[in-house]
Amino acid sequence: MATSNVYGNGLNSTAGANTIVHYYDRAGIKAANRVNVYGQFVSRKDMPTKMGKTFKISKFLHMYDRSPNDAEFGAKGYLTARTADEVSLALTNASLSEGAGAVNKRSLQKITVETSLARYGEMIDYTDEVDLFSEDYIQVKYREELGELANSRQEDLLQLDMLGTPTRLYSGAATSIGTVGGEAVVDGSTDATSKVSYDLIRKAVKKLTRNRAKKNTSLVTGSTKIDTKTVARAFYAVIDADVKTDLENLVRGSSYEKEFAWIPVQKYGDAATIADGEVGAMYEVRFIEAEAAVVYAGKGANVPAAYTGSLASTGGKFDVHAILFPTEGSFATVGLKGQGKINFKSKSPEEVELVNPYGTTGFFSYNFFYAGIILEPEKLLAVYCGASK
Repeated sequence: MATSNVYGNGLNSTAGANTIVHYYDRAGIKAANRVNVYGQFVSRKDMPTKMGKTFKISKFLHMYDRSPNDAEFGAKGYLTARTADEVSLALTNASLSEGAGAVNKRSLQKITVETSLARYGEMIDYTDEVDLFSEDYIQVKYREELGELANSRQEDLLQLDMLGTPTRLYSGAATSIGTVGGEAVVDGSTDATSKVSYDLIRKAVKKLTRNRAKKNTSLVTGSTKIDTKTVARAFYAVIDADVKTDLENLVRGSSYEKEFAWIPVQKYGDAATIADGEVGAMYEVRFIEAEAAVVYAGKGANVPAAYTGSLASTGGKFDVHAILFPTEGSFATVGLKGQGKINFKSKSPEEVELVNPYGTTGFFSYNFFYAGIILEPEKLLAVYCGASK
């Protein structure tokens, strides 16, 4: 019979989740928690067992706000940039005349989102000769590799689901991934327009603020250390190495007032909390570098003939990079109540059964249930741009 070892069950202690496992499985569990770039921004919702695989959640909109479905919402958010005429009209519509009856009726607007659970898993099988002729660390390595594989699968699921947000911005004049880099000319003189810029980051912050997204971090105050910086309360953004390089080269100001806009993480003042993978800050954003961040290779605009510029491309089209802003409460995963995050299972070759009559084969495996759900799409922003070669 296979042994089942579940990570994440039980009560939490001050040191983290209590875990009861067999000796070898500790390596797999440790590896399954090694990378936590996207997972650190996710809240978790529990779904009862025996209730199907579909999870639904609803929220009500404030009656005085613009609806996310309104044409103006994308540019102005919930309440900002109202005109005096709009406010005056709303007040007029709320006024009551003498002896008024049942007038000025309003109704609540409810939005429901849903997702469905899916199951993922992979395994490694091995023969009894691994036990007979190999050192114990081979078995540890098997579990470590499975743990890291499970972790990478979960991070990829989170990343792709988050990038499914309909709230987007693009560099330059682009209006879609397929038009990023469209301003490029043969000599590359306009390349900066298609890359990440200080103004593009400011636009992202403005959009999130208008959409009432919450900043993830508190103020990092200055310190007595030489050349340290104060970092404002900020949103987090996840980037890849290519976008990071372009960010590091950005300057603001003009002529003798020019200065680098990028603050590397080692220049923070009294930084109390640094997120996993955090590399630096700019304006009101703190950036996290993700090795596993996807690139939309060859999905941008067509590269001009005889192009000599600096934008990266694949197959005659510009590559497109995503900057993801996962703000608080915007995204969640759904798990079965009472179930662990990742289930590890194993069977020794010594366990003889019909499918293993000679006691020669065993296995290690993992499996987990997953469902991602964008709770508030207006607060989960993806920004798309080109990047340097």
